[in-house]
Amino acid sequence: MESLLAALFRQVSKIQILVLSMLAGWLAVSCVEPKEFPPEPYLEFRRNILSQSVGIAGDTATLLDVEFYFQDGDGDIGRESEEAVPPYVGDSLYNLHFGLLEVMPDSSYSQVYYTDTSGERYPIEYSYHLHYIDPVNANHSLSGTITWTVDDFQSTAFFMQGRKICYSIYLYDRALNRSNTIYTDPIQL
Repeated sequence: MESLLAALFRQVSKIQILVLSMLAGWLAVSCVEPKEFPPEPYLEFRRNILSQSVGIAGDTATLLDVEFYFQDGDGDIGRESEEAVPPYVGDSLYNLHFGLLEVMPDSSYSQVYYTDTSGERYPIEYSYHLHYIDPVNANHSLSGTITWTVDDFQSTAFFMQGRKICYSIYLYDRALNRSNTIYTDPIQL
């Protein structure tokens, strides 16, 4: 009987050691230092998401969402206020920028312009105010995914019909560090 109890005790001890070592491993993994990134924002294109929407009148519209990854080492992405106060004036008032480009047959890009009634040409660009993103870790670094819904993609698809387009994307952080410029995959219209 005593040897049976001793064997059972040894078995329980092995199970306790196994559980304790698994717990120690889990704690070691959960205490990993947060990733450190450079203070300038960095972007990577992820994907274009094309979809169809049916309106009230039964008409269909083509929609485009653009998904991209961002990271910033000091976590100063977005601003709490949309006011035009120095140094947030001009191009840096809006911190998220997109440009419409035509993809040429040699795979180069050409800026797409809008011509007003007076004949003045303006590049087709979209500028947005990205709101403050609160860092959640000790070193304040941020990373995540942003999905941009292209506001007037149906109009773009109509007037660029038969052509290939893409979008350029860049952003500014609060220190006015500009990210790299990325490009979406080409879209044949």
